[in-house]
Amino acid sequence: MPLSLPQSRHRQWRIALAMLITALLATDSHAASRIAALDPGHVGIIEALGASERLVLIPADPTFEQRMPKAERYHRMPSAESLLAQRPDLLIGSTPARHQNLLDQAERLNIETIMIERTLPPTERVRRLAEYVGRVTQGRELIKRIEQGHAVAAEISRGEPRVKVLHLSSSGAGSTGAVTGAGAETSADALIERAGGINVGAEAGLDRYQTLSAEGVMSMAPEAVLVSRHELPELGGAEGIWERVPGLTHTPAAQHKRLIVLDHAAVKFDGATSGAATRELAETLHTP
Repeated sequence: MPLSLPQSRHRQWRIALAMLITALLATDSHAASRIAALDPGHVGIIEALGASERLVLIPADPTFEQRMPKAERYHRMPSAESLLAQRPDLLIGSTPARHQNLLDQAERLNIETIMIERTLPPTERVRRLAEYVGRVTQGRELIKRIEQGHAVAAEISRGEPRVKVLHLSSSGAGSTGAVTGAGAETSADALIERAGGINVGAEAGLDRYQTLSAEGVMSMAPEAVLVSRHELPELGGAEGIWERVPGLTHTPAAQHKRLIVLDHAAVKFDGATSGAATRELAETLHTP
């Protein structure tokens, strides 16, 4: 005859199972369900964690043109009123100088806020965001992939001479249309250094993205130029960039036509794709 549990034991088992399910649901319910993210890099990480459906307000960025159709886009910093219209329960900033004022206003509206600075290592940003969206396991997996990519890049560049790299952007100066170079405190700076290169913009004292003079570009003497695939046409294309950017034609990079083109997110965010991007750049810089 099949064995059966006494009725009291069966009832206790059902109660314990119900309590476990309730605890699991409660844990997930603590995670933010409507998120406003002010940094495109954070948006990319949240998407990679499988929580993009929770995003209700994100920056307008070419990386996400065909993705996350339900999320509202903004071009300029949203006002407290436009933020409130999206009914977020969490607002995530990344740049204190630009975002702190809105975060302060959001707190007065009883919206939870967090500042996860974009200058933090990508693995740390992933860890923190994974906690806030309730995707800790997925966060660990993403961190592992990023660290593996970084390790491969370090192995590729070990013992190789460091290449002088200039990252050029058509959007770093906002809507001015001026060509800018990436300095310190940028995602490109971290990417270049990690791949075994030297960011000549930071070496020359540039902070974030700054406009460039012909004399400045020539004095930097980059051996390679790094651009995002999205911005390349605005910079003159693969052939025209050398004449489009003042002073660039007189550099070693132009003499050898050494142009490196990576995905927009890889160059600008150094976030979810940091491992693959670092490995790709290291291979391009150090593999004959």
